[in-house]
Amino acid sequence: MNRYFTTSVLAAAIVAAAAPEAFAQGGGIGGELPQPENPPTRQGTRGANFLEIGIGARGNAMAGAVASFIDGGTALYWNPAGIAGEESFTLAATRQNLYQGLDITQNYAAAAIPFFGGVAGASFNSLNSGDIPRADEDDPFGDPVTGQTFEWTSTAISLAYARRLTDRLDVGAQGRYITEGISDAQLSWVGLDFGTQFRTGIYGLVVGASIQNVGGSSRATGQAVQQAVDTDEFLNRTQRVSLVTRDTDLPTMYRFSVGADVMGRVGSILGQRNGGHSLLAEVAVADAIDTDVQLALGAEYGFRNIAFVRGGKRFYNDDRATEDPGLYGLSGGLGVRLPIGGGRAVRFDYAYTAMGELDNMQVFSFELTR
Repeated sequence: MNRYFTTSVLAAAIVAAAAPEAFAQGGGIGGELPQPENPPTRQGTRGANFLEIGIGARGNAMAGAVASFIDGGTALYWNPAGIAGEESFTLAATRQNLYQGLDITQNYAAAAIPFFGGVAGASFNSLNSGDIPRADEDDPFGDPVTGQTFEWTSTAISLAYARRLTDRLDVGAQGRYITEGISDAQLSWVGLDFGTQFRTGIYGLVVGASIQNVGGSSRATGQAVQQAVDTDEFLNRTQRVSLVTRDTDLPTMYRFSVGADVMGRVGSILGQRNGGHSLLAEVAVADAIDTDVQLALGAEYGFRNIAFVRGGKRFYNDDRATEDPGLYGLSGGLGVRLPIGGGRAVRFDYAYTAMGELDNMQVFSFELTR
């Protein structure tokens, strides 16, 4: 076992920590062999699992149940059709501190602007592991003398376009260029997302759907997957060759949600109410190729479109929630929207999600919006 192989194993372990849904049920590194009570799954078989980590404080506070009622820059993650209604330039930025104590951070920035009868958008999504000691068979915990380290980095750059086809139907699509790995081994993909939002006109009900991360496969390239092979022992000649690595696919996911405008606007279930109160509720189902079907419930209460309180619960339907199923996947958050004139406003949001033995996730977001 050489240093590069050990490094790759450690890097893969970072993916397991960054996207635990891909390594649940014994399907990932160090998992158990399949048994009748623990059948084989596709978990841990896909790359770019950081794409399954929800983006933005509002979306995380509502446990990901936002595909119907989502707009602005973070819509490019949940449902690209969500930017179709933007009437002017909008901007979003968010920082996510993942799993307390693991020093894993995720940063996201996005912008959208009206363009050719619709709305064009762009986003940048990056996850970083922080410094990890570089180890080999002689120093399995790193070399204390040299102090060499490496980082696992995952990035996705996307371009999107959405359009309002009727007064009730919005559609959107985006293309992504995705890379991840360490300096010694990299993978890259091109992926596509498609989404739609349909306002039924029936008591404020909105239906949202999206299919994400549709793309081809990739193989790792770099020094970590190369090896020196003796070609002539007498002349002491060697040749560097690339090892054959397995194709790795993207974590394709389908989302479907139904949102209800319970109170606050014309057409909502309870109609308009005095005092500036509003209430949105949403139920969503996410079905990824490498995870179990996950149900999410979310709600958002707003007061005069200035202050917001949010909560949600995601049901992961796997082994992770057995210790405390009531708390695992429970989330909440706060937000404030401050008008700045000209119909514009800035919004600051915060979210907290309980993740069991991984402690928690904290997300901070900023948006320039309507």
